[in-house]
Amino acid sequence: MNSLTSSFTTRFSSSSAAAQLPGSNHFFRHAFFFQLPVRHQHSRRLVCMAEPYLITKLESAEKTWVELSVRLGDPGVASNPSEYQKLAQSLAELDEVVSTFRRFKDCMKQLEETKALVKEAGNDEDMVEMIASEVGILTNQMKELEEKLKLLLIPTDPLDARNIMLEVRAGTGGDEAGLWAGDLVRMYQKYSERNSWKFTPISSSEAEHGGYKTYVMEIKGKRVYSKLKYESGVHRVQRVPRTEAQGRVHTSTATVAIMPESDHNSYGVRLMNLTWKLTQRILSLQQQDLVVLEGKMSIRWRRLLIFSINQQE
Repeated sequence: MNSLTSSFTTRFSSSSAAAQLPGSNHFFRHAFFFQLPVRHQHSRRLVCMAEPYLITKLESAEKTWVELSVRLGDPGVASNPSEYQKLAQSLAELDEVVSTFRRFKDCMKQLEETKALVKEAGNDEDMVEMIASEVGILTNQMKELEEKLKLLLIPTDPLDARNIMLEVRAGTGGDEAGLWAGDLVRMYQKYSERNSWKFTPISSSEAEHGGYKTYVMEIKGKRVYSKLKYESGVHRVQRVPRTEAQGRVHTSTATVAIMPESDHNSYGVRLMNLTWKLTQRILSLQQQDLVVLEGKMSIRWRRLLIFSINQQE
């Protein structure tokens, strides 16, 4: 792969020690490395040695970003919250790409202006050395920006920008598994606060000695799913639990499920296709007052065998 700045490397990698000295005659013999390649001298497009497809994609992304910015200013779009939100989200996804691409173009412009100073430098060794130093700095910046742009152009998961439902469920390990599940819940809550995300508890079932049997919360924020989607799975811990009196190490697990927020679509369901079931566990009956320990309502859609459960303990 040709680098953006490969045309500048020959002067610095010459086998002759004199060629590396800015004040030597060899520097002026190799001064053509500061000139534009012949095939690009009359082009009005961005002059670089990156792959053409990269520049084409970046210019297309910048054009799309400008079009989206114009559409967001349309009063007709502003009056439609759903369309406005989609356009704003698409614009936000391109912000970093466009801003990095513009920095890249500014760096290229500065590099060409610096190259133009070579002819004016003449035999001034200090000026030539300063120009060579500036070219080296700009060359490194362009290389870093090029690599960053390539990463930004990698296709992303279409679900990355969505909010999530996060469920933590205690696994094997008894009481220690519940404590471990509680630690995970607090960890995700702290991580949400650090990223300025908003989390809302949906349901929970506390364990007898602390922690949780199950805990479900909704997390909203910028690109939540992209940062937490790989948290799904079984999380294991080996430690001496608080419930252990003899100091033995226990292994406990907890399961984490990350579910991206679905689109808000409306579906019609007939009540005749639903099966309702109410389950209660009674703690005691005191003076005609019924004390309920747990209550669970489950709804089953017969056609697709979809379940919805609402549980309170």
